Amino acid sequence: MMKKRFILLSLFLVLFLSACNGNDELAGKTFKLSYPSLDPNMAIEGDADDPDKYASLLTVEFLDGKSFTSSIQNGEGTYELNDNVLLLHFKNDNEILKLSLNVKESEIDFSTYAAEISDADYEMTNTDKVSHFKNLYFALNKGTYIEFIEVKE
Repeated sequence: MMKKRFILLSLFLVLFLSACNGNDELAGKTFKLSYPSLDPNMAIEGDADDPDKYASLLTVEFLDGKSFTSSIQNGEGTYELNDNVLLLHFKNDNEILKLSLNVKESEIDFSTYAAEISDADYEMTNTDKVSHFKNLYFALNKGTYIEFIEVKE
């Protein structure tokens, strides 16, 4: 009888923990956020399947606990993934950058996810200080498509 309780309790605990952690498919993964190069000499159809024809905006490492680090100096923040919407919140002493992306599985073989920028918001408290996020903000227009290319270690 005691053994059955222990097994049932163990099974419940495993199911509960997997349900709590199952929603975060990004945790522990690193991605290059990339877009097709704008080289006018590229043949549009053939180059869509060539990862070398994609320029990297930044690299993002998704950590446990809904936080991330990025290749941008002081580019740490938090993220939320709800349904197909990924919210990235970059923050440092002087700046806040919030990105909202509509994410789906990519149709490109070498990419895990495809995303469209649905919203971007940028704030800087002291314009006399160096900006780490402003160039990224201006590079990401609403409607821009990017690919999440997983970095395998």
